[in-house]
Amino acid sequence: MASVDTHLRRIAALADEKLDERSGSSPEDHEYRAALEAMRALGGESAVDRFADDLKRSIRKSETLPQEQSVRSLGRDICEREGYDIPDDSWFAR
Repeated sequence: MASVDTHLRRIAALADEKLDERSGSSPEDHEYRAALEAMRALGGESAVDRFADDLKRSIRKSETLPQEQSVRSLGRDICEREGYDIPDDSWFAR
């Protein structure tokens, strides 16, 4: 299981590899850290790993960095699939 920092580095490396300069800002600018940490709070390290894998799969497929609403939606899908309750104050509840 990788840490949030490790996942961010891997996502940034994938973005550098797959996306051209016109694709936008870095993963850190898209609040990915907040999303990964929120997922860890809801489901632990294995949930973070699944979430990061989904983010990377989305980047490969669309060749863009998912925007905030898409990231939130990916996270909510994982929570629903795994049975994690999303509290009202969670990053994914917004």
